[in-house]
Amino acid sequence: MKRIIFITVILFSTLALYAQENNDFYKHELRTSLGPSKISKAWLQDEGCKGYFSIAYFYRPVKYFWVGANFINFLGDKIYYRWREYSVDGSFSDFSKSKMKYCAVITPEIRFSFLNREAVILYGAFSGGIAMENGYDDKWEKYPNILPYIQLTFLGVSGNFGAKKNIFLGGELGIGMKGLISMHGGYRF
Repeated sequence: MKRIIFITVILFSTLALYAQENNDFYKHELRTSLGPSKISKAWLQDEGCKGYFSIAYFYRPVKYFWVGANFINFLGDKIYYRWREYSVDGSFSDFSKSKMKYCAVITPEIRFSFLNREAVILYGAFSGGIAMENGYDDKWEKYPNILPYIQLTFLGVSGNFGAKKNIFLGGELGIGMKGLISMHGGYRF
C-alpha cells in the first residue's frame, strides 16, 4: 500500500510540474491590416472602395483561442458635388463641395488556431457587427447608412520573427466586407 501511495504522489507531482512547464505564448496582440476591398451596393455602383486599413487588439486566454476587437476604415474615391442655385431675380450661383467616401466599422472578432508553432500560426476567424457608411445626395445632405458587417476568414497565416518570435507578418484568405485577401503585421506581448 505504501508503494501505491508513493507512486501516486510521484505521478501527481510529475503531472503538476508538467502543467507548470513554461509553454510560452503571448497573450496580447496588436495588429494592423491592409487590403483591397469593395463593399455595399453603393460602393459597387460608384467608383468603389480603394481599400481598407484596420487596427485590432486581441487577447488570447488559451493557446488556440483569441478574442478581440477591430476598428476598420474603408476608404473610397473623393465625391464631388456641383449644383446651381437660382435667385428670384433670375441670377444664379454655382457651388461645389467634395468629400472622401468612407465606411467605418468597430467589430468584435474571434479566432481559432489550427496550428501553433514557434515560427508560424495557422488560424480561422469570424467577425460581425455594423458598419457606418457616409451617405450622400446631390446636395451633400444625407445621414450615414448603417450596413451589416460580416467577415469569415477561412485561412490566416502569421509568420513569427524576432529574437522572441513576437513580431509577425502574414495574410488572410476569407469572404466578407474585407474582401478575399489581406495582409497584416503586428506585435505580441
